[in-house]
Amino acid sequence: MNDLDQTNGQDWAFVHATQSIHYKIFGWNRTTNKPDKNHPNYIFYEKDNRLSLNWVDGAAHLYNWSGVETFNKILDFIEKWSNQRKILIHCDQGQARSPTLGLLYLAKRLKSIPNDSFGNAKNEFIKICPNYLPSGIGDYVAQNWNEIK
Repeated sequence: MNDLDQTNGQDWAFVHATQSIHYKIFGWNRTTNKPDKNHPNYIFYEKDNRLSLNWVDGAAHLYNWSGVETFNKILDFIEKWSNQRKILIHCDQGQARSPTLGLLYLAKRLKSIPNDSFGNAKNEFIKICPNYLPSGIGDYVAQNWNEIK
């Protein structure tokens, strides 16, 4: 069992919104052991209280690969574990991918910020996360706002 499969305390569930952790889980790397794009967990992997995503920062078209259903599965995971544990959502710099997932959960599931549009949700979310820079993931979420549940 590697260290990523072990829980560092029973109080947490984790969303790893970063390719580096996803690659580490499967023993992949960018040079000698590249992942097969047909691998069943190429984009999304869930085991117990850990969810991992093969995501990098980039333009909106990168999120078409994973699709709206991946966003819905992430929100389902957060909702499931939020009743039992604290949730840690992280990416590499904490400015785009992970805060966008937090914004989506607050808007779509908790309805504690506006949920009528990405723009309105973003304007409210920036009050609690002033360093939010959604870039490509923000463009994708804005384009698919109504399909993300």
